[in-house]
Amino acid sequence: MIVEKRRLEGNHTLLRVEGVIKLGESAKFLARTLERVLAEDAGHVCVDLERINYIDSTGIGELVGYLGKFHEHQRRLVLVHPSARIVKLLEVAQLAPLFPTYDGLEAALA
Repeated sequence: MIVEKRRLEGNHTLLRVEGVIKLGESAKFLARTLERVLAEDAGHVCVDLERINYIDSTGIGELVGYLGKFHEHQRRLVLVHPSARIVKLLEVAQLAPLFPTYDGLEAALA
């Protein structure tokens, strides 16, 4: 899994995630990345999932866990470009209402 971090206007952060997020190192890497952003950066975080080939329940679990952590710090964690499969996983797990999701970065920043 590859994560590209970029600073956005308004002191926000974009994380472009590529590859697979599943039980094991990739989910741990995502968690460590989100933890660093939470500790070191300010503002809201957009997680661009356009290049995610696969995500399992562990990956979804990490996103849910950090959604709560960001909320505790009065910050938002939003998903950008989630695939239909990711949206369906969130719906099936009844998590879709919790996650702000956007089709594009411009909409997420508005």
